[in-house]
Amino acid sequence: MARTFLLILFTLSTIVCIAQKQKKPAKPQVIVYGHEADAFSAAIQSAESGVETIWIIDSTAIGGALIIGEPKSITTNQSLDAGSWAVFLKGIANVKELSDSAVIAAKKMITPRIAQNVFEGIADTVKRLTVKKHTTILQVEKSGKGWQVTLSNKERIKAKALVDASQQGTLKELIRKETKHPEILFKNDTTKSLIPQISYNKPLYRTGIAVTQEDEDIFNVPLSYMLPDSALATLFVTRPQGSLSPYYTDVNSTPLLMLLGQASGAAAAYCAFFNTTADKINTRTIQGELLGNKSFLLPFQDISLQDPHYQQIQRIGATGILQGHYNRKDGQKQFLFYPDSLVSSAEIEPITKQIYTRSQIWFKDKQIATLTLKDLLSLIKYVANRGDELDAEIEKGWAKRFKFKGSYDLSRKLTRREFAVLTDIYLQPFFVRVNFNGDFQY
Repeated sequence: MARTFLLILFTLSTIVCIAQKQKKPAKPQVIVYGHEADAFSAAIQSAESGVETIWIIDSTAIGGALIIGEPKSITTNQSLDAGSWAVFLKGIANVKELSDSAVIAAKKMITPRIAQNVFEGIADTVKRLTVKKHTTILQVEKSGKGWQVTLSNKERIKAKALVDASQQGTLKELIRKETKHPEILFKNDTTKSLIPQISYNKPLYRTGIAVTQEDEDIFNVPLSYMLPDSALATLFVTRPQGSLSPYYTDVNSTPLLMLLGQASGAAAAYCAFFNTTADKINTRTIQGELLGNKSFLLPFQDISLQDPHYQQIQRIGATGILQGHYNRKDGQKQFLFYPDSLVSSAEIEPITKQIYTRSQIWFKDKQIATLTLKDLLSLIKYVANRGDELDAEIEKGWAKRFKFKGSYDLSRKLTRREFAVLTDIYLQPFFVRVNFNGDFQY
């Protein structure tokens, strides 16, 4: 009897295993095309954003320029190693946590074989990602709100959004060829321009989705730069043509391309998940997703991924309440946050008053050269309608929750770091929506 029961149990478990193996994979919602580092980033981010993603690789290997020829050295993005690029460097260094010394060593010597192993190893561990190698896309057609692609093996796949991470923008050209009236479909197909320096005169900096540094150029790339033309509202290109094009020239473009790919993957996943188009994207949602995956919105070179407050500082930086400054350090131009510097009321007043109209009364007739902790708590209480219980709450969490150094003291002069963390937590200005131009939307 027991033997019969065991035989039945074995048979049932075998049937279940076979059924699981034969089960068809979930329908893809995003298709990524390409074989270089930006394609890798886009595919990984799309899948990690929660949508089924299929990555069509027009090669037998992943990595492009990094896996060809001699070992490579990367000299760009100094102190801006974030996002999928940082994940890749961690794999190259073979460490659990990325440190400054590990970054330096990894960027100095990237061997093709190790790079390929890292790309392959990471891709193999990502859920919701299906990979098809040595396959090309021959045709791209509109299919309802989404797309249908025909592969070189004659297979047809439908998806809600596409990411073209090929060097030459292959998918866009295929669409152009299939379109009977390309002059209508591509009437807004113009090159895009940006200034390779953060400018606080225009609010576009608030929409940053990638950062880069090369020589004297240190800036972020606004979300609008990555958005497709309205007629191609769910086709994202990791290498948009325009003033960024000179940054795609050699292996040193890899960090930027990976961050652009990551942003494209997040945007495509957003459109697929919400069944919407690029013009409906919530900028702050995309930025939050990228921050959650350890990317940067602003190129603060003195706030690394290892900083316990980097997310709060990035969010406050993206509001403009506290701004970065270009300066020269050790003979090189840098963009710095200065986390240990002090804060004045004049510095925070303009943007705070834009976000919270109630704060205008608090700032009236106040000119505080150096804010204290007591001043900030007074502002938070007034704007957020909090009582004196806030004092005890912050005192209790000073070291453990907020990870601040020194002791809690209402009379202490407030640093930019402390202001950023407490303002981000208790006033949450980052979650006030902004449009693609960076203007606040209330």
